[in-house]
Amino acid sequence: MRIGKLNYVSDLRTIWNSEAKDFTPWLAKNLDLLGAELGIDMELVTTEHEIGPFSLDIYAREVNTGRPVVIENQLEPTDHAHLGQLITYASGADAKFIIWIAKEVREEHRKAIDWLNQVSGEDTHFFAVEIQAVTVDDSNPAPLFKVKASPNEWGKVQKAISTGGTAPKSSKMLYYHEFFTKFLAELKKRHPHFTNAKRVGYDNWYTFGAGKTGYSYVVKFPDGNRFSCELYIDLNDKEANKAKFDELMRYKNEVSQVLGDLSWERQDDRRYCRIAAYTDLTDDEELIDWGIKKLVLFRETFSKYL
Repeated sequence: MRIGKLNYVSDLRTIWNSEAKDFTPWLAKNLDLLGAELGIDMELVTTEHEIGPFSLDIYAREVNTGRPVVIENQLEPTDHAHLGQLITYASGADAKFIIWIAKEVREEHRKAIDWLNQVSGEDTHFFAVEIQAVTVDDSNPAPLFKVKASPNEWGKVQKAISTGGTAPKSSKMLYYHEFFTKFLAELKKRHPHFTNAKRVGYDNWYTFGAGKTGYSYVVKFPDGNRFSCELYIDLNDKEANKAKFDELMRYKNEVSQVLGDLSWERQDDRRYCRIAAYTDLTDDEELIDWGIKKLVLFRETFSKYL
């Protein structure tokens, strides 16, 4: 067996000459690679996002909760100026996920990120990540992310509990947390590359990205004992949402041949639209099996129309 030699690219600017013109646009198109290392499903909102007189490299959102993500890039070792910018952007965007990417994370800045995680609330998460590039023999370079600092989730939760920061959870909320924890684990077991997500909250839904801003796939308990899987459409514009829904309606027969009878909900009195499948199953294992199968079919079927 022939085994290749792994080589590290010493000068990242031979790959991305300009941070603003090359690296940031590349990363914006490949947030899934970064998300895989962080355990976060992210969806791009915009690049060069204005915050006062400053410009944030990448503004994104965490798919399941919609919470803001800010990303600051450096193709050089970390410095104090960018640390200040990172905090400014986090404050200006009310970000819950704050990610600093650099060629090298200096020790004093790694400690600063660790400290920010210690003193911030349980729903705020700071990351320091090194970007490297490698080749195997004479192959094209491949990106390599290395997480150098990240939040201690267990520590944040324990801190919140000890200080009274965690609100009491109802029995329903605890059930949703347990159910979607099992759901996510089984989904990853069957389809390892379907999502980067690791975190599970206490809501009655779980959201997965559709690979395109404004669309998502959701499994949820909408009301009573019903469980659903849906394509959720919200392009931040009511007219655009209705237009896209009407466009999808033209493929209703084709979609139904694969997904069966669906509820096509235009929701004229609301901004968003949805196309959903519902079940009255009550057993958790059956619900998880039904939900995973529908979720995968929804993505496979609708992706060609979005």
